Amino acid sequence: MQTVVISEMLGVPAEGHSLIHECTNEMMKFTAGAINNLPRDAPLAQDGMLRLTDYFRTIIDERRRNPKDDLISKLMDAEVDGDKLTEEEILSTSVFLIFAGHEATLALISNGLWTLLNYPDQMSLLRENPDLIGTAVEEFLRFESPLQRQLRIATEDVEIGGVTLRKGDGIQLMQGAANHDSEQFENPDAPDITRRENRHLAFGYGIHFCLGAPLARIEGQIAINTLLHRLSNARLAGEQPKWRESMSARCLETFPIEV
Repeated sequence: MQTVVISEMLGVPAEGHSLIHECTNEMMKFTAGAINNLPRDAPLAQDGMLRLTDYFRTIIDERRRNPKDDLISKLMDAEVDGDKLTEEEILSTSVFLIFAGHEATLALISNGLWTLLNYPDQMSLLRENPDLIGTAVEEFLRFESPLQRQLRIATEDVEIGGVTLRKGDGIQLMQGAANHDSEQFENPDAPDITRRENRHLAFGYGIHFCLGAPLARIEGQIAINTLLHRLSNARLAGEQPKWRESMSARCLETFPIEV
């Protein structure tokens, strides 16, 4: 679903959706995979990236001849003080939107449903009060953050927690841990879909705040409420879930349910 929504916004025709999905999955195995699998996954990810960029070049060429009411055409028309985006900038933006928008939303929906099935009181509360879906999605983002960490580079010498970082040093920002900080959140290790003060960092912060956050929120709200409506008697099956082997992503690959 996530790939289809973003593909249609960009202007990717329906026949290209399967290619988009296949290529992004190959790229994700590398960018969010386990470190032991990197030698195996790197060639697949490179192939996926090359096929994806080649495909978007054909769309950009076609839009140059026949503009449409889609995001790629609007990127080509965008102009600020006489400066327009180059083809490489349009290409990189399109690939980034497709790739980044797929993983986080997929994890949000699956992690959110997983949380509800593990906490029946929260599921019952949301079923009875579907208007809580806004705060519920924010709580899913906090409680089971799709992205657990990010890398940053210090741009100047700075002291954090008594430790001095020098300009150029790398630092890992542990967003998943920050979202369970007891000084920031009351009872952080239990989900509360009515939580109002929820300044989580699931989408990053400041200039690094996720570009696709509004779309991810809308998709998550629609998908989770729809699943609760259609799967009225859903419950966890006996099998153990399978979490993606990842250095940074918190995402379920499978978790069996009974309906």
